[in-house]
Amino acid sequence: MSAKTILSSLDSDRLRPLVEGHFADAPVLRLRALMGQAALVEPQHVPPDVVTMNSRVLVRYPGDEEPEAFDLAYPDSAGDGLSVLSPLGAALLGAREGAVVECAGGRVSRRVTVERIVYQPERAGHFDR
Repeated sequence: MSAKTILSSLDSDRLRPLVEGHFADAPVLRLRALMGQAALVEPQHVPPDVVTMNSRVLVRYPGDEEPEAFDLAYPDSAGDGLSVLSPLGAALLGAREGAVVECAGGRVSRRVTVERIVYQPERAGHFDR
């Protein structure tokens, strides 16, 4: 039996209006499912190996020698970050270090490994992000 996915209650509260008011494409449907099934925990109780909003994550694509870094961001503040409404962004939210996640974009599906969470706001005590 697999462990239940964990989601910060703060992330859930901030994402809910976003996904409820957005066109239901694959990433939004994935986020809705996550929010309906995940165990919600207060930010200060999120395990340090769980990807949360505003985390900096190293992921490795199959065959790549070096991992790639992404900052998981809300769409309105994504800038150079990875929007949670992108296929990869939606797949990363709630994933744990070492997990292999599948992200589907259009007809293409890719698997990536979550190598390491370089920065997680909750682990750093930054609860106001």
